[in-house]
Amino acid sequence: MEIKLFIDKVFEKAKSLELNEFEIYFLSSENETIKVFKGEVETYTNSQNMGISFRVKINEKMGYSYTESLEEEDILPLINTAIANAKIIENLDIVDIYEDKDEYATINSFNEKLSNITVEDKINFLLTAEKTALEMDPRVKSVNYCMLGSGYSENIIKNSKGLELFHNSNSIYAYIAVVVQDKDSIKNDSAYIVTREFSEMDPIKLSKEAVQNALNKLNSTSIESKNYKVVIQNDAFADLLGSMSGIFSAEAIQKGVSKFKGKLNTSVASSIVTIIDNPHLENGYNSSPFDAEGVPTKEKKLIENGILKTYLHNLKTAKKDGLKTTGNASKGGYKGTMGISSFNLFLKEGTLPFENLLEFVENGVLITGFSGLHSGLNSISGDFSLATEAFLIKNGKIKTPLDQITVAGNFFNLLKDIEKIGTDTKFNLSAVGSPSVVVKNLSISS
Repeated sequence: MEIKLFIDKVFEKAKSLELNEFEIYFLSSENETIKVFKGEVETYTNSQNMGISFRVKINEKMGYSYTESLEEEDILPLINTAIANAKIIENLDIVDIYEDKDEYATINSFNEKLSNITVEDKINFLLTAEKTALEMDPRVKSVNYCMLGSGYSENIIKNSKGLELFHNSNSIYAYIAVVVQDKDSIKNDSAYIVTREFSEMDPIKLSKEAVQNALNKLNSTSIESKNYKVVIQNDAFADLLGSMSGIFSAEAIQKGVSKFKGKLNTSVASSIVTIIDNPHLENGYNSSPFDAEGVPTKEKKLIENGILKTYLHNLKTAKKDGLKTTGNASKGGYKGTMGISSFNLFLKEGTLPFENLLEFVENGVLITGFSGLHSGLNSISGDFSLATEAFLIKNGKIKTPLDQITVAGNFFNLLKDIEKIGTDTKFNLSAVGSPSVVVKNLSISS
């Protein structure tokens, strides 16, 4: 059955059963992935995922159900399952169906031209990227990963309170990883690009970035284990920030698993630190006019000039705290329960170009990447001990690559120790962005 007709029939059936508070949530996604290896297409996949969730409020308890089948005979079981689930829920939390009549921002996240790019065009992009990398320098020994992915998603929310919303988006990304060797020194590195404009994707530029990143790491040396002033490169700090983003969740606050509990309107970072979540960011990878509960989204400063200003809320956590939701409800697909997440989370840019950050440090360490963020970082305490890719900074210049080192510290202390912020903002594939930053003091062991 056509999706809009199915949603309308679910709505009509729920009304006929005299249900007063209910919501229909539809999510569809399509993802295409192409990998090439040694001049040939290695894998091609095109996957589609689509389903509807239904939730209904019975005696102040919210019941959930979902279906992937859009046939008329699936409608009544979908509704009855949600009703039955509502009746057996023991959780005392009150969950509401959104009903305020608000204005929604116009977010253009869909590029029609992108949907018309052919598979042949994508394969040619990858073959050019791979060929460029292999021919760029004799020290390039292999391209062990060269892939391109594109995706489309569509979201519909309709509820008994009069809400009916639609948003769709698409994007495309490419990733290449290379291995280089000079005598006994073997290194690897990568580069990626994500956009909604295929014309902005340059396979030659992408390959050159990956190869140069890898070549720069050859013939590394060791350093003395001690505390150093460091520059953390933009994408490395974005990855670190993304791994710690749960500290802003009101759900984590209410459960007592965020160290930001009780810290609102107090200083939690350097006075030059401002961290923003902007669902309306132009060309943002995760921009949206509404959250998973249909609440209008808005830009918010989580930390402003070092002061913690707000937590991220959905309707449930906001009701607990007697506040308005910040519009950060999220669902892990149509099967998922309601949670909280950011949209486009980023550290606000400073005023210094990257080269000036190096000059400010003068003698120290440049960190270009962290490994093991999921195992070496405690997102509750903020303590971390991470394998790190890095370079020695001498006299304000990048001097030599370093043998794999380990950096140890605490994220909450690191926020307070940020001395300078660059102008080179970069977003990772998880829609978390940052410019490069100077950190006063980190423990590094070789």
